[in-house]
Amino acid sequence: MRRPIDAIVTGFTRNAELARHAFAPLRQLRQEGLVRSIRYVTWSSDEIDALVAPIAAMADVETTRLPMPAAYGNARQKGVTWQVRNLDAALSLVPEDDALVLKLRPDFVIDASFLKSKLTTFETFSEIDTAADAFGVSLPLPPFSRKIWIPWADANQPFFYEDAAFMGLKRDLKLLVPQDLENRLGILDDPACGTFVHVVRWGSVMVPRFPIFARYLQEFGGFLNDIAYRRTLIPVLLDDPFFWHLIVANAWILWTGFHIDCGKTGELLFFANNVNKDADWNKLRKLKTAPPYDDVARWRVATRANMGLLPAVDCLYGRLTDDAWPRAMFTLAHPDVPLATRAQISLVLSHYETGALSAVEDAFYEKLARHHRNWAAQTVAQSA
Repeated sequence: MRRPIDAIVTGFTRNAELARHAFAPLRQLRQEGLVRSIRYVTWSSDEIDALVAPIAAMADVETTRLPMPAAYGNARQKGVTWQVRNLDAALSLVPEDDALVLKLRPDFVIDASFLKSKLTTFETFSEIDTAADAFGVSLPLPPFSRKIWIPWADANQPFFYEDAAFMGLKRDLKLLVPQDLENRLGILDDPACGTFVHVVRWGSVMVPRFPIFARYLQEFGGFLNDIAYRRTLIPVLLDDPFFWHLIVANAWILWTGFHIDCGKTGELLFFANNVNKDADWNKLRKLKTAPPYDDVARWRVATRANMGLLPAVDCLYGRLTDDAWPRAMFTLAHPDVPLATRAQISLVLSHYETGALSAVEDAFYEKLARHHRNWAAQTVAQSA
């Protein structure tokens, strides 16, 4: 018996034409019998009635509107809370834990052929190799029963993965609703830490099995989402031994727990709010596509996973649009990060809970905090 497939769509867009484009491939695959249901879940707020109306008018889309839950803090902090609670509500409408669930937003357009390919090959690409090892070392596996598809992930910012669109079994996606989420959002007091909205969702899932990332989440304030800052930060990170333990652990999680594929340029389009702050939302042709969807080929070439591991890590944003880089980390003999070095890092990672990395971990976060303080002081001085 074929696994049931459901699509859940959360959030809203200010452009009705964009919403129709986003739902069109889902409706096509539902008509073909591949997708069982399309569920649109959002809040029962008067402020978005006009935005929800075009979707609610679609007879083959089940629209559910719920009371908006309490959320506190600034716009980003409230946004993360609402997004996670919205996902939780949408998943609760899918009956079976082993159902395949595609999660999208109404401002994310996915090519019907690409989507059909992912849905029909899920059983193949999602199988987790429970016998996988890192150069003979047994490392924990992510807590999923099947791999989760995501369009992109970052090589040098662990857990900076796409969260607008992903696909997996309901039982696995339910893990993306951490109950202590609100307690972790203090870092978003700093608007330059915007990538934490991604990191906190994916990272919270992994910390129980990968405690090396607990402090990473707690002290993420040093990883500012500021291009000028990252130009000074990346050289500092690349020269630090503990950072490379984070990099290898992140690659292991991606290799064993995720399937990364952004398709070809034009197959996936995300009209994100943050790249359209000043756009005329009444005109779809005026809206910009967020990276890496605007030029997937360029991001893929920049990774150069067949030539080495450093090119992706050395980028200001090490955006990965396929599985090549994490696979190369554990299977290819690149001289820029020798196999012996990666094997030694993997061995130390397997002993993390013994305190084997305590000294270098303390030194890393002290250096990171110092670098952040110096940058902040220079910024204040320059603006005075």
